[in-house]
Amino acid sequence: MSLKAALHQYLATKSAVTTLVPAARIFRGHRPTGSPLPAITYFRVSHIDHDHQTAASGLAQTRMQFDVWASTDSSAEAIWEALRGALHTLMNTSIGSEGDATTIDLVRLENATDAAEWPQDGSDNHVYNISVDAMIWHRVTVPSFS
Repeated sequence: MSLKAALHQYLATKSAVTTLVPAARIFRGHRPTGSPLPAITYFRVSHIDHDHQTAASGLAQTRMQFDVWASTDSSAEAIWEALRGALHTLMNTSIGSEGDATTIDLVRLENATDAAEWPQDGSDNHVYNISVDAMIWHRVTVPSFS
């Protein structure tokens, strides 16, 4: 299972997260135009395979960006805290389907930032956003170099 798919499956099972954001509003990639709030989106920013001097090590580091979207700042903060808690528990564990799980060694959160989207309709209905990068150290299959 890909890391992206495993993360979606994992977050959809975390009641601290899904109490605030229904699993159907956790999107890989972008948030569909006009979709209801609140929501969470995430995507891969970069990926590095950490190879040993003579071969692949099976260890990779993927930077994922998570974005929280909400109609109020306080709602965005509550969702961010739930997401932060869920991601911090990913250490030395496997996520995803049993036969096709992804092993996570460590998650480190970096660069949390706040933003607000200004409404285009002249109203005062802002969309509040919190973005954070998650550096995820995980296991990958070792490619054959033949």
